[in-house]
Amino acid sequence: MELVGDKERLASFLASQDAPTLARVLLELAEDSPPVYARLERLKARDDPAALCAQFSLRLESWRIDDRFVQYEDAAAFGRDLLVWVTQVQREVLPRFPGEAMALLAAFLDLDRVVFERVDDGGGYVGGAFDLACQLWLTAAADAGMSGAEIANRVSAMLSADNYGARSELRRTVVTR
Repeated sequence: MELVGDKERLASFLASQDAPTLARVLLELAEDSPPVYARLERLKARDDPAALCAQFSLRLESWRIDDRFVQYEDAAAFGRDLLVWVTQVQREVLPRFPGEAMALLAAFLDLDRVVFERVDDGGGYVGGAFDLACQLWLTAAADAGMSGAEIANRVSAMLSADNYGARSELRRTVVTR
């Protein structure tokens, strides 16, 4: 299902609906769709950075403790899951709580060992999520008020722990800023 052409029309239709109708539809969707339910839970926590970050941290922890190996044929789906998580942090945390987003993204980058040792990423499906996380970490650091020297020091420390090349975007992006 492609919404690109219909997005404006759909947005206009939704804007014309009353709140109780939209609430019922969302509840129905949440019953059948764990991602919708999780998004609504995060929406409830949007004004509480600790609660919001705790929900994102749960997903990080589940990846950290999951010791299953992701085969090549499942790597693309796993990479999409990682990318979805990073973009959710970008959309839901970064604009309002850059310091918390910075911490979440740093914790994500620390998963590089776990991810690259447990995923057959011969197709390069996972790296994009790590590249975006690096770029967003830098944005969050600047938005949180860190000085250029502080950012450079943190980047240096993060790069020194990069054994998989997953954090190399930090170096490329810092050089171009």
